[in-house]
Amino acid sequence: MRIGLVQSEPAHLDLETTCKRLEPQLAACASDGADLIILPELAGSGYSFPDKESLIKVAEPSDGSGPFLGWIKERCSEFGCSVVTGYAEAGSNHLYNSAALVSSNGVCGNYRKLHLFDREPELFTPGNLGVPIFTIKDAKFAILICFDWAFPEVWRMAALAGADFIAHPSNLVLPWAQTATKGHALCNRIFVFTANRIGSEGELHFTGASQALDPNADILANAPTDSKWQQVFAISPEDARDKQAGDGVDLFSARRPEIYDQHI
Repeated sequence: MRIGLVQSEPAHLDLETTCKRLEPQLAACASDGADLIILPELAGSGYSFPDKESLIKVAEPSDGSGPFLGWIKERCSEFGCSVVTGYAEAGSNHLYNSAALVSSNGVCGNYRKLHLFDREPELFTPGNLGVPIFTIKDAKFAILICFDWAFPEVWRMAALAGADFIAHPSNLVLPWAQTATKGHALCNRIFVFTANRIGSEGELHFTGASQALDPNADILANAPTDSKWQQVFAISPEDARDKQAGDGVDLFSARRPEIYDQHI
């Protein structure tokens, strides 16, 4: 299958301009045969919200009836692909930092960020959907968002549940995620696709360097730190189903969960 990875720069709280910026990047991935395109965290709105009221104005339901996810669905229909995108979710009495799996049929999956970063707990409710597994073509995958990179437990959960790859929409401002995800790829023998953004909002500077990793933690591509970018990758999901770390050494069968469960 073919995975498209997009590094973008949203126009802060300006959906119309943001969509105009995203459309040629989505079109480029689709023209290169992408089955699934991965966008950054909060790709339609930008990251910074001065208060909850400004967040409420751009948040939308997970059913795809809002303007941003509706626009994504239209692009999926036009381009014949699916998209994972971060967005601000208006749930029932709660706001979530979420990512949706969208196809031409609408939203077919949703993940709510489990580990909130910095000021995010003042605005968002922590995710409550666990780590769901989604299927596209013959591949299974999970979605984790940005700061989830710092918590190896959820990466292992996804791999044990059968994920062949992780879609990792991000708005990274710290320098360590691209290194940490190499460990997650290698220790779980999975592909990892980190879609970061560029640009600045207030005092926050987003670091770009979106990254695609194979199950050996080899870098398939590394984006620049300061410009928009997109690329499409052909992967074989079967490569992530071989958990061997040498002759006769299976990473998963060698686990000792009876020990870990006492502490985690």
